Amino acid sequence: MKVRLRTQSVTIRAPRSVVFKLISSFGDGGGDGGEPSGDMAEGNTLVERDGNRLLLEFRSRDGRKMYRTLEEVMLYPDERITFRHLEGPLNYSKEEFVFTEVDTGTTMTHTGEIECRMHWLPVAGWAVARFYVKPRYERLVLRHMNSLKEQAEGGNTG
Repeated sequence: MKVRLRTQSVTIRAPRSVVFKLISSFGDGGGDGGEPSGDMAEGNTLVERDGNRLLLEFRSRDGRKMYRTLEEVMLYPDERITFRHLEGPLNYSKEEFVFTEVDTGTTMTHTGEIECRMHWLPVAGWAVARFYVKPRYERLVLRHMNSLKEQAEGGNTG
């Protein structure tokens, strides 16, 4: 059973094209500033690119635990980015970032849903997704959104 993630939005004082370019600059292996390097670093690795379809490996940290996922990413320039989970700790994850122009810049909105499966007890998988994974996932997304906001606004001089 799928669990819907909370809709989260951040308004960034930068043009939509700048925000989209920043969030879609995948494959540099980088993560948030100040992170350790090597196997302990958050970031992403571009595995394959076919136009606006990317196959990426992501490394994300929750406390001392590092998670690796393989995801298909679709770029819809300046408007939205979608993510589809292929491999990793979750059975299913589908997410979308939408970029909307507003008077003060750009509002970046994240929506998504996740699913954990425990074949021996399906309700337990839903409970793990709802009460354990969901709050951590939402915190991680918000942390990354705020990091992107800082980067976009720090580099925006107008």
